[in-house]
Amino acid sequence: MAKNNILNGGVTGIATILNYLYEIPIGTAIFVMNVPLLIIAFKKLGALFVLRTFWVIGISSVIINMGTVLPVYENDLLISSIFGGVLSGLSLGMIFLRNATTGGVDIIARLIKLRYPHITLGKSIFLLDAIVIIAGGFVYGNAESVLYAAVTIFVSAQVLDFVVFGISRGAMIMIFSEKSDEIRHIIINDLGRGVTVLKGQGGYSGNENNILLCACYDNQIQKIIKKIKSADENAFFIITQAKQIIGEGFMR
Repeated sequence: MAKNNILNGGVTGIATILNYLYEIPIGTAIFVMNVPLLIIAFKKLGALFVLRTFWVIGISSVIINMGTVLPVYENDLLISSIFGGVLSGLSLGMIFLRNATTGGVDIIARLIKLRYPHITLGKSIFLLDAIVIIAGGFVYGNAESVLYAAVTIFVSAQVLDFVVFGISRGAMIMIFSEKSDEIRHIIINDLGRGVTVLKGQGGYSGNENNILLCACYDNQIQKIIKKIKSADENAFFIITQAKQIIGEGFMR
């Protein structure tokens, strides 16, 4: 990425800028800048997390320094940006699933998630990377590099969230029916999914009724609808995407 003049985000981006200005090896700069972040992470995220991350940082720093002597693809910058983002997101996702990081903004993103659990790792990294890339744009004096870098970090963030959360993505279905008891048994016994019964009241009719709430995977939605429609053709559904489902039968 550096040889294509495509900026990187986070600590890698800062290291690339230092390499551009002062010819400091990128891997070495990454390693040195991660030391204070690892000290902070030790207090907040634990010794095992720091040891795993230190191992990843050490290996990646060596590989990055070695990579400067390898052939580089330079034909199409857009292709380089997209595939660079895909490979970055895949590698980060696999590392995060093992409760480690590559250091830098990955550590900061983990600390942010501890304080604000609703903010995904991908979004935090995307924001932090964007700040570094914009700053780097002024150093390079090349707007095109910033734009290609934006493509890379966007793709990387999407792939990262898919790897980390994709398995547990599903849906939340709310079912309104006069045959709620029959449908409840269908969901539990025939479909093998759990269901929660909520008490409700029709705003227009004033009649009390049961609302069924069911969490499922995306590929189960149509099967659930078809099965329920066979019991009550007038059943009313509200279906929303659930980015992450944690608990028995889903992600633990």
